[in-house]
Amino acid sequence: MTRDSESGGDGLSGNVFHGPAPFQLGDRNVQINHIHQAPPQRRPLVLAGAAVTTREELAAAVRGDWTAARRQFFEGVATTGAPSDGWLSLLTWLHELDGLTADDLTAQIELIDHRLRDDALPADLKLLHLLGWLDPAGEAVWRGTVVSPESLSEALRIGRLRDSGPERELYRDLCAGGLLDALAGFTVLSALRGIQQTWDEVWDSWRQLAARVPGLPPEAREWAGSGARGLLLAALLPYSESRAWVRAGCESVAPPPPGEIEWYDWLRARDGGSDTPVGWLVRADFTAFAAAQAEQLRRQAAVDRQNQRMSTMLDATSALRERQWADYERRRLSPIARLEAAVRAALWLGAWGAATIPVAWIVWGWARPDIAVLLAPLLAVAFHIARIGALHDWADDHQERLRDHRSRRAGSGGVPQSIARGVRSPSARVRADAYQAYLRQFTGLDHGGQDEADRENGRR
Repeated sequence: MTRDSESGGDGLSGNVFHGPAPFQLGDRNVQINHIHQAPPQRRPLVLAGAAVTTREELAAAVRGDWTAARRQFFEGVATTGAPSDGWLSLLTWLHELDGLTADDLTAQIELIDHRLRDDALPADLKLLHLLGWLDPAGEAVWRGTVVSPESLSEALRIGRLRDSGPERELYRDLCAGGLLDALAGFTVLSALRGIQQTWDEVWDSWRQLAARVPGLPPEAREWAGSGARGLLLAALLPYSESRAWVRAGCESVAPPPPGEIEWYDWLRARDGGSDTPVGWLVRADFTAFAAAQAEQLRRQAAVDRQNQRMSTMLDATSALRERQWADYERRRLSPIARLEAAVRAALWLGAWGAATIPVAWIVWGWARPDIAVLLAPLLAVAFHIARIGALHDWADDHQERLRDHRSRRAGSGGVPQSIARGVRSPSARVRADAYQAYLRQFTGLDHGGQDEADRENGRR
């Protein structure tokens, strides 16, 4: 200290400390001046060739090259198992950040100790948590793609029904768990806080309920354990986009009448109502399953009724044919029919003989009397052959009828495969053709039919 020459007193002036104003120490004036020291220069963090020094700059770099950030910070593990250089550089950089509020510091400790150091957490989720802490007011980016309420809704609406595509990938990541919690760190998606836990609880409750549904079809049971998860989340999301298509799905399919599908009625009685996630699920996806099953049962019932009508008609036709055959046999074997046959044969032979014998006798008797003597035995043989031919014609006609009757009768027990397939066809035209082919197995015996007319013409 030095004496203040201007005051003429014993004031002291400090030349080591520099302050904005002197203060009184006893009877001396003391001036304290602070030493001016430049803040230490922070080493920037380099990512994908760009040096960043602020939270916003690192957030922009992560959004611009997601893959590079994931690989540098969370995938580059040394062969010895020690932390990678990229991870150590990130950790040092985070600790050296200045200008952090108390809330920022609390959130940073939570981020580093419970997220970034968690070996069970996938690298992509670690990076998403980091991005949410760096710039929560910015866009939520997942694997290089912006996530919004609209894209979440599309992932649930489309992704759960497809095998590939960006919507399918996002839907798969959502179902893997943990993504909703990380997305909730962004302001635009802050309404997602707590949805992940609620979704998991509702999903477990639904699976327990679905396991007890009696008579649930295999395809519906498979969907209950996989694709149904997405609609439950859509019903839980606090966004109008997802609620709109869930409501549209419920209104697009009319449920079957009560009592038609038992398993559906069982679910409706236990789904908690239309204002619950499970209620939405049952009234959307599982109403579609129930409606499809009801339609299939109605079509099968219609086919069964038509087959029953065909069977009834065929039984009636078969009975009619049996009666026709019995009538034919009774007429054929009756005394009157036998007498009529004998008379017809006699008349036919008599007429033939009356027309031929005199002519032959006169011609041969006049020209060769010696040959005329031999003519009588020859004519007797001719008459005998003609009579046998007439009887054989009558027997052949009966055998033909008998064979026809047996073949058609056998058709009732041994229907050709083409006919059997045809009557079960969903095509009305194919079933009609099969019905006609089947009906022909039993018809045609009526004596007034075309077959009988053809046989009569042949005999004539």
